[in-house]
Amino acid sequence: MYRLKLNAKDCVSCGICMDVCLTNAIDMRIHRGKTIEGNYLSYLEFNDKTNKELLPEKMMTFPFMKNSELCNGCMVCVEECPTSAIAIDLHIKAYNSLTH
Repeated sequence: MYRLKLNAKDCVSCGICMDVCLTNAIDMRIHRGKTIEGNYLSYLEFNDKTNKELLPEKMMTFPFMKNSELCNGCMVCVEECPTSAIAIDLHIKAYNSLTH
């Protein structure tokens, strides 16, 4: 079993780690806003012909290991993180395989 380690000070909540995870082991926590902004983000698409509002999306905060059994330790998430805010702890998998 692998574990995701997050340096929250460096994480910008971009969601790239979740998007590149081939096994869908990583997910993002959902913001539970109590302010006027609420839980959703809305976007405007600007172009030459029309400015249209895109569908609102839930506001995400920090990544977490949704299902550590799915993680294969490929490290794609670590390599793609633009701020080097995440790491995958590989020692847990090695320890478990030695003890079982």
